[in-house]
Amino acid sequence: MEFSPPPLVLVCASKVSARLFARATLLGRSLQSIPEKLRPGLMLLADNIGPGISGLPEFYNQAIERLDSGVIVAFVHDDVYLHDWSLGFHLDQALELFDLVGVVGSSKVPYGQPGWWHALDQEGRPHRNDSVLRSGSINHFDPALVRPDWYGPAPMPCDLLDGVFLAARIDRLREYSVRFDPQFQFHCYDADFCYAARSRGFRLGTWPIPLTHGSPGGFDAAWVMAARQLQKKLVSEKP
Repeated sequence: MEFSPPPLVLVCASKVSARLFARATLLGRSLQSIPEKLRPGLMLLADNIGPGISGLPEFYNQAIERLDSGVIVAFVHDDVYLHDWSLGFHLDQALELFDLVGVVGSSKVPYGQPGWWHALDQEGRPHRNDSVLRSGSINHFDPALVRPDWYGPAPMPCDLLDGVFLAARIDRLREYSVRFDPQFQFHCYDADFCYAARSRGFRLGTWPIPLTHGSPGGFDAAWVMAARQLQKKLVSEKP
């Protein structure tokens, strides 16, 4: 008996040109290493730099509207190397248990926390909230040197997931009108998306998907500003 999972489409915005994407980004390089018959589709916003730059939520929402019905969509950063050439099959399995899947996340998160691990202290400075229950693992920097950082067991139900990789069934996102908020252009869009998905009854969870992220993430002044903005939004929306 032959089994074919639904088509998988990766959605990615990149500063790099479309011509150089396959060679100049971790994601592009990893896709070239996947056999053609197993290779996911790619919806790419290339040359996303300069005065006309689009925030991730704007492009991600366009993908939700434009992709074909029945596909699995994965929102992924361009500095991610995918080590899993059976990714579509594994995501199809994951999305039988969860409605929104990531590789790392956390549960027991206080309402209003702007990141899956990071919060703001009383002075508004970012810090790790080690009281949350963390989940998942991810390799960092070099896909040729795989020494994953392990945060906790996975699969596991979560409250918040990291936006480095988020996957869902496109039809479910449309059915329940789950969208990204364009006001969070590059920071905290993932936490906001998770809060929105949970408010519509989505089950969130991690899944053991091997990948390398070329960055550890940043928590600079722009992140702090977005975190405060998200907290203000959540307070105003809280029942």
